[in-house]
Amino acid sequence: MDCILLAGGVPQPGEGLFDLTRGTPKALYELGGKPIGQRVLDALTGAANIDRVILVGVPPDAFSSPKLAVSIPSRGGLVDNFLAGVEQLQPAEPLAAACSSDIPLVTAEMVDWFIDTAGTREATGGVIRRTVVERTHPDYPTSYWRLTDGQFTAADFVVFRPSAARGRNARLEAFAAARKSTWRTARLIGWGLLIRYLMRRLSLAEARRRVSRTLDLDVGILEVPFPEMGLDLDLPEHVAALERAIRQRRKPDA
Repeated sequence: MDCILLAGGVPQPGEGLFDLTRGTPKALYELGGKPIGQRVLDALTGAANIDRVILVGVPPDAFSSPKLAVSIPSRGGLVDNFLAGVEQLQPAEPLAAACSSDIPLVTAEMVDWFIDTAGTREATGGVIRRTVVERTHPDYPTSYWRLTDGQFTAADFVVFRPSAARGRNARLEAFAAARKSTWRTARLIGWGLLIRYLMRRLSLAEARRRVSRTLDLDVGILEVPFPEMGLDLDLPEHVAALERAIRQRRKPDA
């Protein structure tokens, strides 16, 4: 399977990580002596289910891997970069994956589990329970969706059919713009859903149905047992928490 590694995000002035990155892609920021994007690429390289990686958003010599097949410059926004990666996928493959470059704790085993479990829907994303995150990473600050099933955050990995991704630019752009805000996401997929969410009457199954309807896709949602697939470097306060986790792994290159 091919995987698109999205590394084009550049924090802007006024955003929390700008003082750390200063106009460079977030994927190049180093934790434990290694760029976070290279850490993610290492996980994809070690995954048995990944054959080729399409890197989008950083110079071709920024990272290295024997599975790195294509490297293309940033096309601008998240959706533009994703669709640019889609155009580089092997046409004969029915499924592909996409991964953000700012989850430095992800491992090959986690990637393989997700792909093995995802099935063959048009798109399958993942959610992680708050209790799962706080059990092993209690110092990592993040926001959660409060649903009838529990509180969840998103995993930054998806398995999808390339044929289903094409031609949905506008809908994907709207979701990308709202992805960091539970309120904006709820409003995007309907006022009825927003009311149910505010009244704590929205289930994960209903959220999946509404997302499928809004995107006009058969969307699946996995409950992911690995908090590391959702622990992204998005705020300055994430740096210390992620660095501690990297040190605790006690790898020779960490």
